[in-house]
Amino acid sequence: MSDYINVNFPLLGKSIHIDENRKISDACELAGHPLNLVCGGKGKCNKCAVDISVYGELSTVLACQTQVSEGIDIMITEESEEAQILTTNISKNIKPNPSLYLLHLNNNLLNTPLCENDWDRIIQLTGIDLNEPSLEVLQSLSNNYHNPKGITLVISHNNVLDILPKDIDMPLYGLAYDIGSTSIVGYLYDLTNYTQVGISSKLNKQTSIAGDVVSRIEYTITNPNGLVRLQKLVIDTINEIAENICKENNIDKNNIYQASFCGNSTMQHLFLGLNPAHLGLAPFTSTTHRGVNTIASKLGININPRACVNFLPLLGGFVGADTTSVLLSLQNDDKDRLIIDLGTNGEIAVGRNYSYKVSSTACGPALEGAGLEFGMRGTKGAIERVNIHSGDLVYKVIGDVKPLGICGSGIIDIVSELLHYDIINKRGAIADPSTVTELKLAERIIINGNIKSFIIAYGNETESGKPILITQKDIRQVQLAKAAIFTGCLMLIEESNLKGEDLHEILIAGAFGNYIDINKAQYIGMIPYFKNIPVSSIGNAAATGCQMFLLSKDEEEECNKLAKSAIHVEIASNPNFTTGFMKNTYLNKLY
Repeated sequence: MSDYINVNFPLLGKSIHIDENRKISDACELAGHPLNLVCGGKGKCNKCAVDISVYGELSTVLACQTQVSEGIDIMITEESEEAQILTTNISKNIKPNPSLYLLHLNNNLLNTPLCENDWDRIIQLTGIDLNEPSLEVLQSLSNNYHNPKGITLVISHNNVLDILPKDIDMPLYGLAYDIGSTSIVGYLYDLTNYTQVGISSKLNKQTSIAGDVVSRIEYTITNPNGLVRLQKLVIDTINEIAENICKENNIDKNNIYQASFCGNSTMQHLFLGLNPAHLGLAPFTSTTHRGVNTIASKLGININPRACVNFLPLLGGFVGADTTSVLLSLQNDDKDRLIIDLGTNGEIAVGRNYSYKVSSTACGPALEGAGLEFGMRGTKGAIERVNIHSGDLVYKVIGDVKPLGICGSGIIDIVSELLHYDIINKRGAIADPSTVTELKLAERIIINGNIKSFIIAYGNETESGKPILITQKDIRQVQLAKAAIFTGCLMLIEESNLKGEDLHEILIAGAFGNYIDINKAQYIGMIPYFKNIPVSSIGNAAATGCQMFLLSKDEEEECNKLAKSAIHVEIASNPNFTTGFMKNTYLNKLY
């Protein structure tokens, strides 16, 4: 039988009691500060390195590989989990008409005929073909039907969710969530006047288990309680967001009667507690592509327990409800578009109105800063912009602090700049310093053994005191990611019987797409370039679509129509994909 020991977090002012056989990463999670285990806790990414003190002896260890021990102090600091919240823009002309609403009935109308029943009287008065009520609703009806002032019905579509004493000023709220693999953002709306009340976001607590969806699927397969644990982590994150918004805006969470969710296919399975094992294996099947409707109490979501919970429909394979939401946010204007949602699993759509072909392409984690020597998420301390002028390298850091690493947008910038100044060639190889004419740039090229790297920030500029580099291996990872996206886009355009020049525009969705320099992404051949075809970022369009779903019954119907008509194309199985992919790993200068 294992013993329990005390583990201290001096910089957090916390101490916990934990099984001596657990890892430091487990202790951090238990203390409420989960680490980002990009590699799934396999000790490969080095992103969980922490400073510890054991009886006064300091060292740096990998939290996912090191067990706790007597006398250990874990020296992590308070780090904000708030993610950068992207702007959402409901540019589509919608008429607010939520499926969730209140109906007030005066007491003088509640006159059930002799020997009849109150529920049938409710049906008569509403004129709605109401579905059979739950036992909880019948209990509320029996307690409140004879209230002197009357009753208030909380209705969603043809379902009565609750029956309360009449209150014409009763507030009614709904939440829309975008569940991302890395971060989750929630939006609270007043559904009586259709105004946004608050926004909050947090790091998805599942990152304490693994950074990418494939590793999370593997975790559910190799750990008996893996699915239960991952579901609890995502639900805990959702509940913390709801708690934050309610606290900041003085809202009673029991007045929240709806929560709508979008997310990729893996997030759908993990959120709903569905076994994702076969999603990660050929032929990549999901439990369901349809929208899923349930109630909050069944998932442990801390809003009104009777609140209706909707997860939007998936489109096929790894193309999930986040892409459905993106397409829902677009205008139906008969204009063909290429839509790209950049990330570990890049989703692509081509089409117009209700006619889209969709696919996904495995980009790997490089574009989100993971899997790179000094890569990190786009949070405080990440280099997000890099430019070279007259031999001088200039960078911008999120939070205006000393840099800790470099995030995806900075990676695209530096690769583009190195290509432009011939520090790397089209194969991605870093040049020999002797061939670089600009001395200040040549000095940044270092060779360790036979491996070349380029210094982005010198040690005297960084938080750690060590230089931040982009290595030859990092550049290769970017080449593979950009080739997957570029090839997928060209092949899906071809599958749609279009040419690039036929497009009205190219739209870039999602967090990464919002922050990258689009010109530089096109320069290195990540985003296709077609003459006179504009490219623009549409921010967090997935969250936009999910909010529209919450606010409009018509948009709900359109969402389901989109999902039924979309055609999923498995590009990777096309024999031409490999040929195109290898060709597109080259970094061909656009201009």
